[in-house]
Amino acid sequence: MSESTKNYQEYNNLVNQKKSKQKQYNACEDRIEEYDYLLKRLKAAKETVSAQKSSFSKIKKDDKNTVKEKYKWKGSNYNKFKSKGSSMMDENDTYYNKSIDYVLDSLNNEITRIENLKMDEYGLLGKLGSAINSLANKIENFFN
Repeated sequence: MSESTKNYQEYNNLVNQKKSKQKQYNACEDRIEEYDYLLKRLKAAKETVSAQKSSFSKIKKDDKNTVKEKYKWKGSNYNKFKSKGSSMMDENDTYYNKSIDYVLDSLNNEITRIENLKMDEYGLLGKLGSAINSLANKIENFFN
């Protein structure tokens, strides 16, 4: 095998390695963009659920005040309504709050998971960028 053939093969090998690393780099950037898109959607959902939780708390407080002000009942019917209505409202409130808290916890967990994946990609992106840079240097130096 002649020297020029070896040089040509070595050069092609370096160029192919660089192309391969560039493809990996581009795929990594695409995944980061996808993670950013997912994070944007998840954070918007979290804001919506948090607003619903705040709204529910305000409505609950307003309802209790309204019942106290409007209905100044007296007697056995009022006592039955008050005891059954309060326990039913408390059960519903507990269920609703636990449900909202579960959804918020789930959203927070998913946001954290995706942010961690994104951070991993940045580490890979740096390694690939360094490899591409080194290969580009070898290719350039190849003709010197």
